[in-house]
Amino acid sequence: MANQGGNLCGGVNEIQGEDFQQALDVLNKTLATLATGDGPSFQVVKVKSVTSQVVAGTLYRYQVQLSQGDDIKESYVEIWSQPWLQEKGTNIKIKFEGEETNTIDSTF
Repeated sequence: MANQGGNLCGGVNEIQGEDFQQALDVLNKTLATLATGDGPSFQVVKVKSVTSQVVAGTLYRYQVQLSQGDDIKESYVEIWSQPWLQEKGTNIKIKFEGEETNTIDSTF
């Protein structure tokens, strides 16, 4: 079943235009929240691609370069947003290219 935009409901959609900026805002806000407390602090250097999928919330997938100080890493980030949940409504997973055992998985 397709919606009015022609995207398949539940399907993976490449994000562009205004939706791209909104997805970038979600990424930056989620990384900022991750950095609070004991979490690592990352900055987005470059966004290579962004997709979204509606699955009991919105699942964003990013292929990005993240920096931590002078260290820049190719990274794959997934953010699952369920804004109606007052607690634990956002999950972020970060995987670093070439570092399969170094994964960040946090829910807040």
